[in-house]
Amino acid sequence: MKTYGVDSKIGLIVATIMGSTETTLYTIAVYTSVVKIKKTRFVLWAALIGDVVGMLASVVIWQILS
Repeated sequence: MKTYGVDSKIGLIVATIMGSTETTLYTIAVYTSVVKIKKTRFVLWAALIGDVVGMLASVVIWQILS
């Protein structure tokens, strides 16, 4: 952020990625403990795949909007 600034394309992409992926492990921990799920391996994979899709979508969307 110091190099490119917060309003640059890179700054916007990074902010969007951080906003969409920061709660992945927290969400898994809370939701699986509430439902009493013991095996979270597949939940973790699904969440990580969702994070990658979110990152790619962030880049594509900001490329279109900028």
